[in-house]
Amino acid sequence: MAKDSDHDMTKDRAHPMDCVIFDIDGTLAEFDADRLGHLVHGETKKWDDFHDAMAVAPVIEPVARLLSRLKAQGDAIVLCSGRPEGWRHRTLDWLETMGIAHDALYLRRPEEDRDPDPEVKRSALARIRADGYAPWLVVDDRRSVVDFWRAAGLTCLQCAPGDF
Repeated sequence: MAKDSDHDMTKDRAHPMDCVIFDIDGTLAEFDADRLGHLVHGETKKWDDFHDAMAVAPVIEPVARLLSRLKAQGDAIVLCSGRPEGWRHRTLDWLETMGIAHDALYLRRPEEDRDPDPEVKRSALARIRADGYAPWLVVDDRRSVVDFWRAAGLTCLQCAPGDF
């Protein structure tokens, strides 16, 4: 079931909860960077146009299958995206339509709109850990973000080239 915010009750646990972090665009949702990248990469973001296009994005089946198997084995699933918080409902709609089960969803905060994706993920990782999750694996597509996850000491599986 989807969380309506990125906070949950894991903070009340005596021990952190193991989790796997999945990116969304280019990892779980097909993302054509050549066609759509200009909407979200750069100074001016066109989030409405981006979400309109991504509302019908097909799921990337092998990654969704991995997520489902990890969830079935008892791992918490944390989704972490550079999508903005203000469009959370659009992201949740897509996740529900595609049947993507998850325990928490962390998105770009309003003050991070101009920050590069690795910085957004750095901020989210701090929130994920503060909320009581202990990530042991990450699945992401974008090279610069994969480099961040690895520099943060996490094993990150890069599921697509992501050189943009």
